[in-house]
Amino acid sequence: MDIYFAKVLAWLETLKSKQPAVCDWIGIYYKESYLHKLNSTDLVLGPFIGEHTDHVRIPIDRGFCGMALREERTVNVADVTKDSTHIACSLKTRSELVVPIADKAGHFVAELDIDCNRLAAFTPELETFFKEAVKSFPLLEEFAPFPVESFETERLILRKVKQTDLNDIFEYCQNPNVARYVTWEPHQTIADTQKFIDYAQSSYAKGAPEPMVLVLKDDPKGKVIGSVGLIPASPKNRIFELAYALSEEHWGKGLVAEGSKAIINYAFNHFAIERLQCRCDVLNPQSSRVMEKLGMHYEGTLKASMYLKGKPRDMHMYSLVRSDFRPYAL
Repeated sequence: MDIYFAKVLAWLETLKSKQPAVCDWIGIYYKESYLHKLNSTDLVLGPFIGEHTDHVRIPIDRGFCGMALREERTVNVADVTKDSTHIACSLKTRSELVVPIADKAGHFVAELDIDCNRLAAFTPELETFFKEAVKSFPLLEEFAPFPVESFETERLILRKVKQTDLNDIFEYCQNPNVARYVTWEPHQTIADTQKFIDYAQSSYAKGAPEPMVLVLKDDPKGKVIGSVGLIPASPKNRIFELAYALSEEHWGKGLVAEGSKAIINYAFNHFAIERLQCRCDVLNPQSSRVMEKLGMHYEGTLKASMYLKGKPRDMHMYSLVRSDFRPYAL
């Protein structure tokens, strides 16, 4: 759901960029029965751009948002202050446009809600524009799994995890040195590694490149030696986090940085990402060097910010924001 919401947020951003004068607040309300498959008639707030709102849930019999989906029609309100039933996402709102969104079968499943701080902002021409725009709305059922099967760099192939990788992954994940500074414990049994593979498949289904395993190009056996991935840390705020692990025998060769570059390039080109971040234990200088090779900026040390292996640990925080990102040469 996190990656799907990031895609919707990017769609909203594009829409706002085309009509910035009227989109003081713009967001999506979903039928809860559609979004979460619950037996509910309420509307729930999805991604939005604008001021924070307390109206994260709206009964379908309340407000203009409820009216639009209840009556299955566009609601264009010239002056919201003249209607006592108005539910304001912002106290500055003076006019509002709510456009229902239908799925491919013609069932209304969500709505585009736009608030403007000017009276009578939504002309017939603008109403038509937004009614056409919702035809391109990214529906949940159309949201595809992460589409890329593999990346290539000078020395590596990065690809999705396969069931046949089970023993290779177990081999390096059982090493206490590999797991020393990460949130997971060394794998004790194949069952632990199977959970990792199951997690990977679930992650791909949600659209995330997390994790992609690393294979050396010159290895005829195609043995998996590690993984890198991007975790959606806060899609609402467009923040992703870099994570990686590598077999001990391949440490110090620059392979993690090389593999990370391919995924980071893809993320900044295809995701609504503004900030990439990565944390590492202060006792793990090798990990800090990876981030420095990637051109990430050291932001400081977060004291006792993680509880790892039974102890509070200080973590170095690094980041790369979109305005500083330059595509890596692979």
